[in-house]
Amino acid sequence: MAIFGINLPQLICGHRILDKYPNSEIYLISERAEAGLIGESPGLFSKSFSELIPANWISSMGSQSPKPDSTAVRHSWLERAIATKLVQRGANLQLRTKVSKISSSSKHILHLSGAGPLSGSELEVNQIIKHPIDNIQKKWFGGVHNNELINSNRQGHRPDGLVESWWPEEEPQPNRKLLQSMEWLGEDPSHALESEIELGLTLASTVG
Repeated sequence: MAIFGINLPQLICGHRILDKYPNSEIYLISERAEAGLIGESPGLFSKSFSELIPANWISSMGSQSPKPDSTAVRHSWLERAIATKLVQRGANLQLRTKVSKISSSSKHILHLSGAGPLSGSELEVNQIIKHPIDNIQKKWFGGVHNNELINSNRQGHRPDGLVESWWPEEEPQPNRKLLQSMEWLGEDPSHALESEIELGLTLASTVG
């Protein structure tokens, strides 16, 4: 089967499918050059991290590995660690690859182009899994810093001791030096990570 994209929901989807169907041949196809480590999305969470993602879905994250008291994780590193583990479990990540055409008969035939190793070839799969289009355009700004922001209710503590905070575009930015500035489009950064995980599980439930 083919999963279009290598963002967190698609990676979660791949792991859940392999849990249910260990012998599945899975291809994750993306025009991106790598999984994770590019850009930064919200990494806040309210539950225990061990309840969100099984430990065997994640490779080592070093200093970014969530601790029992963590309430945020560096999103890009998490994506990278989950993608690495997915490959170790046998999934195929086709990066720098574009699906230029899809032919359908009893199966789906994907015509691939781009700079990836399968460029110019065809890939036959039983099922295609696509991420639903998100039309939410609310803009948020984020920052990583050393201490909590006063009056901020959208922030969490990362394992490395830094704090991740988010605020709406219409609110003034905090008057303090940020170690990293971020931008994100979505509904609410407080629930973004958990929503991505749930979406991945939902996508996986369509298989079978």
